Amino acid sequence: MTNQIFKCSFGDFNIKDAFDVMDLLFEKNYMSTSCLEINGRWIVEALHNEPIDGPEILSYLKVKAYDCRIIDNKALKSIDWLQKSFENLKPIVIGEFYVYGAHLRGNAIPSHKIPIEISSYMAFGSGEHPTTNRCIAACYTFFDHRKHKSALDFGCGSGILAIALAKLGCKNIVACDNDAEAVRVSQEHVNLNKVAHRVSVSQNHSTEFFSKSYDFIVANILAEPLIAISDSISNALSRNGILVLSGFTANDFSVINQYSSMGLKQIHRYDYRGWTALVLKKD
Repeated sequence: MTNQIFKCSFGDFNIKDAFDVMDLLFEKNYMSTSCLEINGRWIVEALHNEPIDGPEILSYLKVKAYDCRIIDNKALKSIDWLQKSFENLKPIVIGEFYVYGAHLRGNAIPSHKIPIEISSYMAFGSGEHPTTNRCIAACYTFFDHRKHKSALDFGCGSGILAIALAKLGCKNIVACDNDAEAVRVSQEHVNLNKVAHRVSVSQNHSTEFFSKSYDFIVANILAEPLIAISDSISNALSRNGILVLSGFTANDFSVINQYSSMGLKQIHRYDYRGWTALVLKKD
């Protein structure tokens, strides 16, 4: 893959807006979007195999209420970018988990680590994003296979959290997402990691998977839907069950306020790179 590649960089953003803009541009079918921090401000970069119309993107982002500027817009030197991107995708170690891409398949895996293979093209759900990273850490720290016999991964994305729970010993896991592509990718990863006998992947259209109770629930989505379905989540969590919530920034207390008002007790809070993951318990 040595075709001409074009890059356009936009700034300056705070951390939340940078990740939001990155997702907006990714939805416009650019080859790749990413963000990086420079001197306390965040820059979003888009890569494409055709010249990028910077002013058009600025107009689009302005409509979405993001005011920014073009930092750079140019053609890049012809390089095998696929191979180059793989070279930069290193394994991620989160607790005892060792998350790696298919390009590293066959490489030695540390004997004391729990391996999870996630497709290298998965930008969200590979363990890179702070919320995914801390949710995995929470699963490793708070999941107890002796107490937690059933689990729900609501908004499963790539399926990485359901896979982590399966590899920690949970035998009955429901993984669901309202996006059909996420369901397809999750099933692919569940099969790849050989945990299909423990994880059932389905597409949800509302909150139908809250009709039964679970000992362990993880929902890495966004603050607004977490609040909207708080009754359903709370009712589906069994007594003494553990709830892991993420998908919002560290300065957003709306989620913890909502769930605390419902009687759930915060037992841990992860603040990581501007984002938060909450661990709650139902007494």
